[in-house]
Amino acid sequence: MAAHLESLSVVIPCFNEEDSIPIVIPRMIEVLDNLKSLGRIGQYELVVVNDRSTDRSAERLWSYPQVRILNSTAKVRGYGSALKEGFTQSKSQWLCFLDMDNTYRPEDLPKLLDALDESQCDFAMGVRGFSEKGMSLTRGIGNWLYMKIAQVFYGSPLKDVCSGYRVFHRRHLPDVVSLPENGLDFSIHFTLEMILNNTPIAQVPIQYDPRLGASKLSVISDGLSFLKVLMSLKLRRIRGIKHSQV
Repeated sequence: MAAHLESLSVVIPCFNEEDSIPIVIPRMIEVLDNLKSLGRIGQYELVVVNDRSTDRSAERLWSYPQVRILNSTAKVRGYGSALKEGFTQSKSQWLCFLDMDNTYRPEDLPKLLDALDESQCDFAMGVRGFSEKGMSLTRGIGNWLYMKIAQVFYGSPLKDVCSGYRVFHRRHLPDVVSLPENGLDFSIHFTLEMILNNTPIAQVPIQYDPRLGASKLSVISDGLSFLKVLMSLKLRRIRGIKHSQV
């Protein structure tokens, strides 16, 4: 029998996702209920951080009593900021996050839990394929570039350093919430932090679908932010090694 997780919090950030909420939330509730009935998880909570949406997202979310809604109180609005608030206010031993835009499938969550069990890791990441139907050519090339830089600079074994579908143990929370990024670049710094801490990471092939609604990612500005994180951490690491040798 697969390992039992005592408790699991699924945290989903939400900014103007009124179109995808009625699709993503019922599927995630069904997956979580099924995992609980099978004895894979004990208690669970589904936490959605409403990052000051201006559309009907809040109205849609209130129609699901199973959802714990957090309205962002952070001074800086953003993807990373919303996730950190959700993680901090979550109650479970294990944490999961994914996006609300319908790109990640709730039905892939059991695969991540299987990988935790099989690998004996306490951190699992979904890996998107370059040819997945939700992966544009531009984004695919960008993800490939970040992966290669992480391999060369950090010795990363990962095939997808920017994935937004992860499960990890709460013991990593202090490192995660202390990350300085509040935007989409939060994810790549999160990955690098785990690599630098020599955290074993289970990689899980997942599906990646076309998003619903307008994309929040800017290929140029967010792409440059990702590169800045990759480069700045490497430079700080080099300076730290030189300093320790003096």
